[in-house]
Amino acid sequence: MTAHSQRGVALLTILLLVVSITVVAGAMLASQKIAIRRSGLLFDQNQLLQDISAGQQLALTMIRADNKLNDTDSAQDIWAQPIPPYALGGHSIGIEVRDEASRFNINNLYQNGAVDTAAVAMFQRLLTQLNLEPDIAIAVLDYQDSDSEVYKDGGAEDAVYTQQSNTILPNQSFVSVDQLQEVRGITAEALKTLRPYITAVPYFVPVNVNTASPVLLAALMDGATSEQMQGLVDMRSKQAIATIDDLWQLPVLSSLDDAQRKDLSTLLAVDSQAFLALITATDSGSIGQTRQRFATVLISKTPTDVSAVESSNGNTNNSGTDNNEKAKTIEIVTQRLWAFRPSF
Repeated sequence: MTAHSQRGVALLTILLLVVSITVVAGAMLASQKIAIRRSGLLFDQNQLLQDISAGQQLALTMIRADNKLNDTDSAQDIWAQPIPPYALGGHSIGIEVRDEASRFNINNLYQNGAVDTAAVAMFQRLLTQLNLEPDIAIAVLDYQDSDSEVYKDGGAEDAVYTQQSNTILPNQSFVSVDQLQEVRGITAEALKTLRPYITAVPYFVPVNVNTASPVLLAALMDGATSEQMQGLVDMRSKQAIATIDDLWQLPVLSSLDDAQRKDLSTLLAVDSQAFLALITATDSGSIGQTRQRFATVLISKTPTDVSAVESSNGNTNNSGTDNNEKAKTIEIVTQRLWAFRPSF
């Protein structure tokens, strides 16, 4: 090989080395950028999760503070007011609170291994108010009770559902209202009609007469209408109902006898034992990019002893005493994270 040829080979080798080094360096740089980007995303995600945690604590603090102010829960309370977003640098935290006791808890139908017949009757009246079949209440009960028999029908519960689909009844409490799609007789349209008036809280929740809608209040008695209950709603907007005994004094409920009032008293309260908070964490740190994460948090405010239960229902002589702080335990029950904003 001549000297000229050797120089050509050497030059070609050098060029190949330069190209190889350039390719490797480019790949390393791209990999480094991806790693930096991934680290940034993880940091942002962790920051958003921390924001959600802070939002939970803010919601808890707000409900605890309100609990110290009065023995009732109504639309005039702190938690019911619009809350402006709380800014933290390039982040912000939004909080919305919904009173779950303003709705009928479908898990009230079956508690502690027994059917609550008063709750079933109230749910049936609610269904009638909404022009839905009252038998839906029995189907909802059968879906969660512990046996395999259709309530008051003697039929085989599993057989009914096996004929309808290939699913077997879970025979446990509802986790979400969306599960009603699996209950016989409940169509998508029926669920859409029901949804604003019901909830699925994992423990017994009396309906708060200070926040319940006129439609739900009309379900307290046969033949009542939401128009008749509007007067009660207008009255409580000026001053919350202090006790359930005060409720019975209202003319619209005067036709209820003692037995009916006794049955209903266990289903009603003047305060709320469950709240759902929607936490929105927003990251506006990056130019042109806004990230959001959402969480729904169920917060319980439950009596800690028997005397507190009586006070909550307003059936004791000293229900107006300032024992709310000692009587209630306020804590987070469940948390669910969302990548998109849930219906609320």
